[in-house]
Amino acid sequence: MKAKRMTLREKKELRIGLIVISPWIIGFVCFMLIPLIYSFFVSFTNYSFLSSPQFVGLQNYITMFAGDELIWKSLGITFAYAIIAVSSQMVVGFLIALLLNSKVKGIAFFRAIFYIPTLVVIVATSLLWKQILDSDFGILNYLLGLAGIKRVRWLSTTPTILASLVIIHLWGCGKSMIINLAGMQSIPTQLYEAATVDGCTKARQVFSIMIPMMSPTIFLNLITGIISAFKTFTMVQVLTDGGPNNASLFYMLYLCKNAFQYYRMGYASAMSWFLFVLVAALTLLVFKTSKSWVHYEG
Repeated sequence: MKAKRMTLREKKELRIGLIVISPWIIGFVCFMLIPLIYSFFVSFTNYSFLSSPQFVGLQNYITMFAGDELIWKSLGITFAYAIIAVSSQMVVGFLIALLLNSKVKGIAFFRAIFYIPTLVVIVATSLLWKQILDSDFGILNYLLGLAGIKRVRWLSTTPTILASLVIIHLWGCGKSMIINLAGMQSIPTQLYEAATVDGCTKARQVFSIMIPMMSPTIFLNLITGIISAFKTFTMVQVLTDGGPNNASLFYMLYLCKNAFQYYRMGYASAMSWFLFVLVAALTLLVFKTSKSWVHYEG
């Protein structure tokens, strides 16, 4: 069967479309596709900025899996953070959206208040929280002192540092809140009216109507949350730089240290490809399990 030939009008529209999107295509090829291919090649070399790449085969990957304990420590820290941060952000974002999903006077102001922190640059947010959580002069410890509670070394001890980072992460739950709010407002009000007539309580409506209808929204927040958690770098680098005693050495931070501090660009490239495969596998796993709990109207 012969393929249908394009008409002159279709060819003209195709050329115009390619011209319109050509800036994006050029940017994607130059700044994403070529660096991606080059990093894959570099991952098989011993390369620093001071010398030419020397091919070493799978040595970087062998060292990563069998000879570098910090790899697994950083992965464990990142996994623990991802589990706690993503789950807590989804719950908090949902609860805030639930509170703000009401028609009362001035509700737009409160929605803006919860969303504004997400507009602040992460470096500025991290520096602000570094002052708040300072062991000696932080306002949080000052308030605890007024209540008679002993000062806490939030960013200086292993038991509290992960909890501190999760708290800071929750400061930016406005994005999750906005997405949840949009999902809540897309649910037909007739469902709630019918449930009210049948005698359902508000709590029952949340669990029987709202959450099942919002499962695609929850799925979106889960996927983006997992990817974002494994990319965590700036906040940790500004607050702790991996300390104390590597207690906050996230995978991305360790990757960047290998690349730009230890000048092990080949090893860092291998780490980045391993992270890509790991996050892709987790994302695929979530997609596979979503068939049993994500429900679409169609």
